[in-house]
Amino acid sequence: MASESRIERHALPVAEPLSYPDSDGHFLPPNPLQANAIVELRNSMRTHFLDVPNVVVEGSMFLYYAEGEADERLVLGKRVGKYIAPELIVVLDHDLGGRGTYKVWVEGKPPDFALEVISSSSELRNRAAKKELYERIGIGEYFVFQPDPQRPGPRLVGYALEGSRYRALGPDPDLSPDAGSVRSEALGVSFRPEGAFLRVRDVRSGRDHLWLEEKWTKHKEVAAARRLAEEKRDLEAAARRHAQEAARHAAARRRAEARANREAEARARHAEAMRRAEARIPALEAELARRTQ
Repeated sequence: MASESRIERHALPVAEPLSYPDSDGHFLPPNPLQANAIVELRNSMRTHFLDVPNVVVEGSMFLYYAEGEADERLVLGKRVGKYIAPELIVVLDHDLGGRGTYKVWVEGKPPDFALEVISSSSELRNRAAKKELYERIGIGEYFVFQPDPQRPGPRLVGYALEGSRYRALGPDPDLSPDAGSVRSEALGVSFRPEGAFLRVRDVRSGRDHLWLEEKWTKHKEVAAARRLAEEKRDLEAAARRHAQEAARHAAARRRAEARANREAEARARHAEAMRRAEARIPALEAELARRTQ
């Protein structure tokens, strides 16, 4: 019978348990072109779903898709579960409940939509290998955007899951075929490249969502218009006050003039009465003399 010491000596090392961190310490991609495109896209999508309850719109969140299976990469020196971190995920009819990672087996479903913003170094992986992986995970739609307008090739492609395979999505039929748009059937929006960004269009309303700079410009224009309206309102109120004051002064002048006219008429009547009285004095004196004779 083997001793305890021999058992301990020959026992296989216990594998370190998997961890599921919410970050690898890198918060933005090194390429500013990618970073700016990602920021604008996330804000547009959050604006689109602002009034829709139970919609998850997240970016670069660690998404673990195979419970108990280790990823080939180490994160901060530790073994972690198999993960992806798309630049944008959207999950419809779902409440993430403040959790910092997305574990498919915990949430009960894969995301309905994922989008990658690619660089030249990641293009092949995102267009081929990741497409197959997202297909296998069961993500409803997968979009790939290349933000550099100077590079050749398609800048935006989208796929929708049919059964277990992706099919290519078509352009927004409401826009010109030359716009390079792709419509998301799941989200009710279409995306089209404009410069280094993606423009998000609400299919139902037909309106484009504004980018941050456009929102700020519009905010300043609205604020300036509000200030002008307030200044106009203040000037109109001051003009009304001046008009009312002028009307009060005019009314006071009219009253003073009427009073002066009445006083003048009274003085004229009094003078006339005095004149008549004085005119009768000689006749009265003659009558009095006659009676006293």
